[in-house]
Amino acid sequence: MSKKKKDWKTERERLLRLDREVRRKEYRRQDFIPLEKIPTWREENISSDREDVELTGGGGGGGGGGLSDKVSLYKGDITILEVDAIVNAANSSLLGGGGVDGCIHKAAGSCLYDECLSLKGCQTGKAKITCGYDLPAKYVIHTVGPVARGHVGHTESSDLASCYQNSLRLMEEHNLRSVAFPCISTGIYGFPNDPAADIALKTVKEWIQQNPDKITRVIFCVFLETDFTIYKKKMSDFFKDDDEDVPKKMPPGDDTPLLSKSSAKEKGSENNEGEKEPDDEDKEEEQGDDAATNDDVEMQSQNLEENPSGDEPNQEQRDEEKETQDNEEPMAVDTGKDDNDGSQDVSDDTTADKEKKEPEAKIEEEDTTNPAKDKEGVSSTNADTSNESEMVDPVEQSNEPSVSPASDPPKDHAENNE
Repeated sequence: MSKKKKDWKTERERLLRLDREVRRKEYRRQDFIPLEKIPTWREENISSDREDVELTGGGGGGGGGGLSDKVSLYKGDITILEVDAIVNAANSSLLGGGGVDGCIHKAAGSCLYDECLSLKGCQTGKAKITCGYDLPAKYVIHTVGPVARGHVGHTESSDLASCYQNSLRLMEEHNLRSVAFPCISTGIYGFPNDPAADIALKTVKEWIQQNPDKITRVIFCVFLETDFTIYKKKMSDFFKDDDEDVPKKMPPGDDTPLLSKSSAKEKGSENNEGEKEPDDEDKEEEQGDDAATNDDVEMQSQNLEENPSGDEPNQEQRDEEKETQDNEEPMAVDTGKDDNDGSQDVSDDTTADKEKKEPEAKIEEEDTTNPAKDKEGVSSTNADTSNESEMVDPVEQSNEPSVSPASDPPKDHAENNE
């Protein structure tokens, strides 16, 4: 490191342009701890019981993105953590002091003091950000905690919660994804350790739940064994391994809640069950057509049985059969299907029409043959009339004595000779 005094603005701009590998050469301490080597709270619990790891297949990789995968508990020096930002429990002047504040200023170098001097101090509960300079952390977020002196009221609790909230807000504004918090106000400011831990864990948990996609890791860095015991016990309650995963955002353009989607699917399935499929309707129609055909066959068989000799009925028989069919139609059993009734009526009408047309055709044939016979019989009318007078009942002829033609010639022949 050069002993020449550096301008904090120039140094800040230079360091923030460097990538991680190059910037690591600028660290004052080379025993830094990268974020990858700090286990998450889920990994910490799994590693404490290797048998559970073998049974459940857990461990490694940070789990499934739940709350316990976004927080860590670390006991040690905050100034060697390689994260995006560390939080400094500063005083209102921001120019350094005792405890963690003095350690951070010493590890970061003189440029941190110069930049903090330009910030003109900070109010209680507020936060301001500077470059990390010689620290492994890229940024330092300075926040001023409340002075409790053993008394914790609403104001002190609210100010302490504001320290965590405003620090997380600055981290979000600068697109930072990992941060380490010390125990704020629990040192010389006298805030009791136990309620301070409750406020810190509750505030961070609520912020992660509201901004799950804006944070990768929040590290609670403690230095004293007392604080480590308190945080370890309370984190088991705040960040359980069986916590539900951090809620994920809905896909873009899909604002339908999951419950309404599932109910809509159930309704759709019920509607599909109530509706008939097209194949079922086609089967019912085919069954109806088959029933109509069977009815026609039965009617035809009944007509054949009524006239087993095969002789054609005369006109009077046809009329009687038609009247009988007309009277029997209202007595027919309703099958419940309109298409079957219509097919039976059509078949009955066609049968009656055929029966009507057959005698008419025979009558027309007789009429057409009679004129020809009349023409042939005109010339023989006189002969027929003369023969009619000679025709005698065969019964009478059998009773009368027969006369030979030779002995008694017919009278007409004699008259013709005269």
